[in-house]
Amino acid sequence: MIDVLFEQRVTQNTGLAAEAIWVAVNEAYECSGRTEGVSLPFGFLVLPIVFHQRTAKALSSKTSPGALYKALAEDREITVGLQNRMKAMSTRTFDALSIAFHTDLLLLDPDHNRQLIPGRKSSPVAHVTDDVKVIMGASKRVGQAFAEMTPVQLAANLNIHF
Repeated sequence: MIDVLFEQRVTQNTGLAAEAIWVAVNEAYECSGRTEGVSLPFGFLVLPIVFHQRTAKALSSKTSPGALYKALAEDREITVGLQNRMKAMSTRTFDALSIAFHTDLLLLDPDHNRQLIPGRKSSPVAHVTDDVKVIMGASKRVGQAFAEMTPVQLAANLNIHF
């Protein structure tokens, strides 16, 4: 019998999730001139955004700067359910962060309010499938938004709270 959630388990696997978080953190770190990482709680925003097909497609097709603003201006409904998705995907995010920390893909900066910083400078994998490219493109745009916006602006625009 075919598992109904097979595709979700394959495309939303923990290794891919760890890489998606790394892409967002790395982009934020590079955009800030390698001075600021991503606050640990905001790491929990990445997967609910990039593993949501409608949101990932909207974000990955936008250019920087202001990719998140552009995506929201085009489709304000992409924030609907984001808070619930964050909550539902928290275990997957914890698992992805665990992999990322154990493989030194991500580091926790003890001097900067527990910010996530990249442990690598280059992507560990070159992806060829279109779906994964969309996920990684959206992750990059999320990272740019982390660097461009304050935590208050992110929370207000995405209609989330911690």
